[in-house]
Amino acid sequence: MDSRSFTKKYYIDRRKANTVKWQRGRKLNCLPLWIADMDFKDDERVIEKLKEFMEKGDYGYGNLPEDYYDVFIDWHKRRNNVEYRRDTIRFTKGAVDAMYQVIYALTNKGDSILINTPLYPPFKASIKQCGRKPVEVSMIDNDGYFTFDYKAIERKFKSGRIKMLMLCSPHNPVGRVFKKGELEELFDLCHRYHVLILSDEVHSDIIMPDQEFIPSLALKKYRNEMISLVAASKSFSLAVFSHCHVIIPNRKLLRKFIDYQQKHHSGSVNAFNALPTYYNYIYGEQWLDSLCNVVFENYQYFSKELSPYFEISNLEGSYLIFVNIGEYNKDESASKYLIEKCGLLCNDGESFAKGYNNWVRINLATSMKNIKKAVMALKGIIEQ
Repeated sequence: MDSRSFTKKYYIDRRKANTVKWQRGRKLNCLPLWIADMDFKDDERVIEKLKEFMEKGDYGYGNLPEDYYDVFIDWHKRRNNVEYRRDTIRFTKGAVDAMYQVIYALTNKGDSILINTPLYPPFKASIKQCGRKPVEVSMIDNDGYFTFDYKAIERKFKSGRIKMLMLCSPHNPVGRVFKKGELEELFDLCHRYHVLILSDEVHSDIIMPDQEFIPSLALKKYRNEMISLVAASKSFSLAVFSHCHVIIPNRKLLRKFIDYQQKHHSGSVNAFNALPTYYNYIYGEQWLDSLCNVVFENYQYFSKELSPYFEISNLEGSYLIFVNIGEYNKDESASKYLIEKCGLLCNDGESFAKGYNNWVRINLATSMKNIKKAVMALKGIIEQ
């Protein structure tokens, strides 16, 4: 389905909706391009299947569909060339919840955990709130193309205090889909210095047409030191259904994680929350491919119109871009400036790491009409 047809069929006018994204936009009188949430409804077959479930009225304790694991495993094998084993999969109520559980279960109080910044704020927050110490290594910015600073990472590893590296792949907010060689170099360092890897891959289905996503667990050499978080929440905009997979191939680590979940009564799966994931993996592939094309076209238009003026991160995966408005920012906070001068609500760059007050994160999972409005508004500050 072409992008125009997809938007016409699935775009939702959420201006009066009871959603976090658009309610805040209304309150500030802004076009909301902030929180990672789409403005498109799901495939109609998925919606119909959920209606059927609700109409039956049987809301008692439920199990997953009998072929749930087969459907999940087949999806990732076909699309990403990685094969997950059923007996390595656990569940949590979302990816952020998974971060907390993995940190508590597999590290000790006072341990140091390394992150590559700028980075989605809950990574650092989860480390601190679990009583661990976040260690930040800035990524290298090559005019919007962000890469790992391997030398700086190794210097931190040499201290012996780093027990885990938390990876965001594809990366939020800079939109990178890391190449196989990049991941191998990073994981080699982790292996050499006995550092566990927690890889958050919740954006892994939203890959731009010219890119290939490499799941961390597809690199089999590193499986024994790897924990992977996989969910369909971003793929199909399922935030209201809190459901995430934690995949741990190492038996010893898996046993520790299961023990933690049992001790804290946090390992049970909500069968209803799992249904949208299940049905989308059955029916949603064409929908998802069309969605990726919409995001890519939005990115191409945005970049073509504004890259002469702003530094814009290379979008390879996810529907999020990081934008530096630089010399045009006349406020301490770029996001505040854009609210006041452009009527645009974006995520504050400073929330992803110190020193990014000139940056904002922009959500492209909306209609081209909204992207054109944003571009026109941003051109307004250029001309001032």
